[in-house]
Amino acid sequence: MDRQPKEHILHFWTRNLVESPAAFSFNLLLLLSLGILYSFKVIQSPVILLIFGIITPVIQTVCLYYMSGISLQNILPSILQKKSGRILLALLDCSIITLLGFLIYHGILNFLFFRLLQTVILPLLYLVMLRALLMAEQN
Repeated sequence: MDRQPKEHILHFWTRNLVESPAAFSFNLLLLLSLGILYSFKVIQSPVILLIFGIITPVIQTVCLYYMSGISLQNILPSILQKKSGRILLALLDCSIITLLGFLIYHGILNFLFFRLLQTVILPLLYLVMLRALLMAEQN
């Protein structure tokens, strides 16, 4: 039997998020619309903050560090060339994202700028960067 090598789960998630133009556009529109609705307090659900402000950016951050190790290995700074360095920085980024979400939820940083940053700007930026890394890998 011919066995194909298994694809890494983070690569699979990245492909599902941004590979096709339809999936990329759908994710972009979903993040933008729900993030803006939450940021301007049209929808005040902590579930939206949890999903679109913490879980989604954390998953995107982990995928971004994984993809950067694959696509940009030769041009990365020395700390990002090693897997341990990428894991350390990904953990640091994920903890900052989680801390910001926690502080927004408890009202300490519940200002428009931080809500917009957490639920719109960072997820959209990560999504576009994932798309660029995936396209660079395929070329």
